[in-house]
Amino acid sequence: MKHTRSMTMVYAVLGAVAMFIISANAFAESRGSGKALLQPLEIAADSKFLGDYFGGHLRVRCERGESLSRAIRRAREHQTIRFSGTCFESLVITTDHLTLRGENGATIDGSQSPSEAVVLIDGARGLVLENFTVQNGSDQGVLATHQAQVVISTVILQNNATVGLSVDRSHIEINNVALDNNQTGGMDAYTGSTVVAKGTLSAMNNGGDGIAVNGKTFLELRGAIVNASQNAGSGVSIINDSRLQIFSFPEAQGSTITADNNGFAGVGILGSEMGVVGSQYFGSGANVISANNNGVFGFFAPAGAILSPHATAKFVATGNGVGMLLEDGASVLIIGGLDLSQNGAGLSAHGAGTLTIVSVPPNPSRIDTNQIDLDLGFGTRLTSDGVDFTSIACDASVLTRGINCP
Repeated sequence: MKHTRSMTMVYAVLGAVAMFIISANAFAESRGSGKALLQPLEIAADSKFLGDYFGGHLRVRCERGESLSRAIRRAREHQTIRFSGTCFESLVITTDHLTLRGENGATIDGSQSPSEAVVLIDGARGLVLENFTVQNGSDQGVLATHQAQVVISTVILQNNATVGLSVDRSHIEINNVALDNNQTGGMDAYTGSTVVAKGTLSAMNNGGDGIAVNGKTFLELRGAIVNASQNAGSGVSIINDSRLQIFSFPEAQGSTITADNNGFAGVGILGSEMGVVGSQYFGSGANVISANNNGVFGFFAPAGAILSPHATAKFVATGNGVGMLLEDGASVLIIGGLDLSQNGAGLSAHGAGTLTIVSVPPNPSRIDTNQIDLDLGFGTRLTSDGVDFTSIACDASVLTRGINCP
């Protein structure tokens, strides 16, 4: 009975609306207008009404003076905002499960809207940014903070006054991203953040480090091809109890880091760890980390750890003042794939912890053709197996196994 009464009320309301439209149209025709005042309600699939209220697409044309920030303020979860042209504004995104997609070379330019970040992601989760450029910020290009969860794909972050991408207590996945020509650095991830890198990642020609990971932050390379070269500081810096990791699953294999021609070091590991694992790929050397022709160091690891127990990595350092520096309790376990050659010093370890360097036939290790291959001191302990050295300098406090320390 209750259901029948409800349906009767619905029919009554619809009937009243229909009678109102008919009466209004008849009134208009009696006045000679020839046009109905009210037309039947028709909503196209891509209309603004559907976009605002039914989860469809919103479209912004910045080249026509339309506002992207206004569209973001009006957007609801699970909507996609498509935009084109150059948007001279700054954005604050707090809406979850939103997609911001550029078209036809779309750009967000912060030069006329000074702010902390050209794009500030404040706690938004399930956010997707794709296919546009962020540039000319008075501070940061993109800042993700307050536990934001973001996927950034096919995005260029360039020419910003500090860093291209800042990640603060947040989770970011980046895929085919360029972080180039920023005044302080390409990327700065800190305070317990996580960053997963896929596809290509360029961090070049920045005024400081190309990529900096700090404060118990985790950087994973999942098949990423990273180029962190020609920066004023270091190519990659892993700092303060942070970690750079290449895992053993198939999609992670083939990850590479090229960190060449940086002002200070190719790869810095300061009180942190870099690890490459994968026993099912033993001896493959599939993951290549190279640090060549840098201003001072190839690999710079005070109080750091470099772990590659399955010969799935290849570490290459040539043309540096020091190929690999280990000190302040630093430790190394590199089974296969170490190539330190044509540096001032190949491996320099003073006050280091336990160093284990082994050569395996599928992925050999060598430290040679340096001005001095091994420079060891102040209690360093080295175990070597199958690695040939030509020139060695040791003091009386050094303990070695597998080589004779003069």
